[in-house]
Amino acid sequence: MKPRVLVNEVKGEGPPVVLVPGGLTGWVSWTPLADALSARRRTVRVQPIHNELGSAGERGEAEYTAAIERESLLMTMDALGVETADFTGWSGGGRALIEFALAHPERVRTLTLVEPAAYWILDGLGESDPEVARLNQFLHALAGQDVSEDDLAEFLELAGLAPSKDQARDHPAWPRWVPHRMALSWSSEQADRPDRDVAELADIRCPVLLVHGSATTDWLKRVVAVLDERLPDTRVLELPGDHACHLENPDAFLAALERHLAQ
Repeated sequence: MKPRVLVNEVKGEGPPVVLVPGGLTGWVSWTPLADALSARRRTVRVQPIHNELGSAGERGEAEYTAAIERESLLMTMDALGVETADFTGWSGGGRALIEFALAHPERVRTLTLVEPAAYWILDGLGESDPEVARLNQFLHALAGQDVSEDDLAEFLELAGLAPSKDQARDHPAWPRWVPHRMALSWSSEQADRPDRDVAELADIRCPVLLVHGSATTDWLKRVVAVLDERLPDTRVLELPGDHACHLENPDAFLAALERHLAQ
């Protein structure tokens, strides 16, 4: 597999802001926020390869890596004529943007990272969390496999998006999540663990807004805390809710994002 230009949608005019989604539903999760942002900015939603193909029912490929994800985003920016942009990523998208900012700092004006799923940071500090190890063991076993609704329910519990797998089907977003469940089969270790050292985080020198939910899992809060400690220019925003706190509080998130970008 080789990097390629990502499926994308561009709306509005003005300074560019690029929205990178998490690993399950993909770019549809950004739709309401993108519509609001496009009133003032050139808003680019991208659909990573694993979201595009997974949502189409295709099994993950072993050749898909963090480097392919990174360079595909770069090719997309080149194709759109975007030299420098403000980048916003959620969960797996936040993890991908950390890698992108380290590899291509000249292309990044600011970062906004909503609960980035960068567990490699905790591993690098010797703080491996049993909860993360359980999530990774589960996801990596799904790599390249068919993903059932039971698998999806267990993932939602492990990711902090549902109180338990037994309650996952009662979540209002369950009907939206089900069609995209094959995207989970793309979460192999080579796709979610870049070859990086924690010390490199200090090289991300652009302004960074870090966002987490008040009720999210402890390990995701810890990732945000480490980034706040190690990145030179950060601000932290806590919103009510869980891993999808920015979607649960769209007005508060957008107001904070606009203040961040206005700097």
